[in-house]
Amino acid sequence: MNVYGLKEFANKVPELLRKKTRNKKNPEKWSWVPAKPDKIKNILKYRTRETKAVNYACMSNYRPTDKKQNIVLLFAMGNLSYSLVSHLEENKLSYFFLDYPQFVVKGSVTVSTNDGRMSKILQMEDLRLNLDDVKVVLWNPPKYPYPFTDSDMIPRTSRRNKFLHRKRWAQFLRELSGLLPEDVTWVPGNPFNGSQEWQNKISEYLIAHECGLQVPPFIFTNKRKELSKFSEQQGTRLLLREFASPPYSFPPVNINTQHVPEELLKTSPCFFQKYIEKEYEFRVVVLFDKIFPCKIYSQDSELAREDWRVYDDARVKWELTTLPEEVCAKIIQIREKLGLLWCSIDLIYSKDGNYYYLETNRPGAHYWLELFVGLDIGKEIALVLKEKKLSDTLT
Repeated sequence: MNVYGLKEFANKVPELLRKKTRNKKNPEKWSWVPAKPDKIKNILKYRTRETKAVNYACMSNYRPTDKKQNIVLLFAMGNLSYSLVSHLEENKLSYFFLDYPQFVVKGSVTVSTNDGRMSKILQMEDLRLNLDDVKVVLWNPPKYPYPFTDSDMIPRTSRRNKFLHRKRWAQFLRELSGLLPEDVTWVPGNPFNGSQEWQNKISEYLIAHECGLQVPPFIFTNKRKELSKFSEQQGTRLLLREFASPPYSFPPVNINTQHVPEELLKTSPCFFQKYIEKEYEFRVVVLFDKIFPCKIYSQDSELAREDWRVYDDARVKWELTTLPEEVCAKIIQIREKLGLLWCSIDLIYSKDGNYYYLETNRPGAHYWLELFVGLDIGKEIALVLKEKKLSDTLT
């Protein structure tokens, strides 16, 4: 079976990779001044130091006792792990850091009921976590434990051990929300909507529209006739966007709808969107009720004009800015409707003077924002947890 879009997407990925940018690691030659030029210039040294500081299966400043405690269960968050751990410690917040793939190899879990009492303990060497003490979960779904992709059937004998190993550890993750206290706060959100794998891009557009933000004109269809009607109003040159969640996603690609074969389109629906001419783009970090809008001058670069992810950093300036109050209110509404506490929303400010919603990332990449605009998300998360008293401070 052939479907429309595979050839177009396959051509788009190498096109982005082929675009050569200059002076990426030499901010002295950039057309703008980032917040931390020295860290950008020596990024490998900084990254190595930060990685070593959190390169453990478990880290904790907490020990379980007979008394109920409130702690933060922190899953490894890649580049953000170091910032999160250091700022939780700085703000005297109790935490249990868990690198799940390493824990799978080195740790143990015991959930049992005996004499009418329920016990739920994770252990790694001398570090123990009583799941009843967890008040906040900073959640980043690990990749390793998931069973083999699309494998609904038990594999052949040679792969059964690995299949069951991964399946059992993955199932424990799925069980986790039921093993923790009911009043636990999940950040960025519930495991079943607080990760990129549970993003629903089409319904997000409907939510944004209901909240009053403009969305680019789009059509989701597998009917060539309906696509033709849409093209008559919006033009034949549209963006083809993959609406499925990762790992089945590709960058948007410009297409001519006159060249969309009916026999390929009808096999599965596709998402077509009008291209919006931009003045600026925004990556808006939303943390509870705090909003951190980052303005992206993508139109200053010929390479990044259509997609800032080409990363022409020397020409594309970033700055921490503000948004109109009515736009901020709509962004908070979107976050609430999506059931998230931490996310990144992509916006366009168009040449016709409107803000257009593109998507919500869960929670979205953040590491470079500290380098570019001085926004340390780990620090901001620790401050919010402390302000809202979501975790007891250490004595």
